[in-house]
Amino acid sequence: MTGFASRFVIAERHAVAADDLDPSGSVRGEVLERWIAAACDAYLEKCSVLADLAQREQGAVRVAPVAFPIAREVGKQAMVVVSAGATEFRPRSFTLAVRVRAMGGDDDVVLNLPYDVSVVDRSGEAVELDDGVRDELIALEHSASHFN
Repeated sequence: MTGFASRFVIAERHAVAADDLDPSGSVRGEVLERWIAAACDAYLEKCSVLADLAQREQGAVRVAPVAFPIAREVGKQAMVVVSAGATEFRPRSFTLAVRVRAMGGDDDVVLNLPYDVSVVDRSGEAVELDDGVRDELIALEHSASHFN
């Protein structure tokens, strides 16, 4: 394993199967994106206060990548671990840090990808996140037990 291992609330392991690979033998982009979306969804499932706020606003929780992952950076690997945890809280959004650690190939790869999470109302405008959301995120991060 290379680099630092940090604690995350969510960590999902994916054994790379033959149908996950492109013709060159690298993990396909859509597979990587699916694994990342699943980790983000798993984290947000733990955020009941955030979901309640979205319901009160008659809106939705929006997750937007700050930078798109580049699958070719993952390369040819046997295992990919995707983890997620909140790192920065702002009045109208928070950052969900996603770490992709690919291993079992010629060289281990670590990608750190930030996602912006907000609650948007029916008009698509981000609403204020209240102290309850902040407190829930802090509690989740204190309970983080997965290393990646």
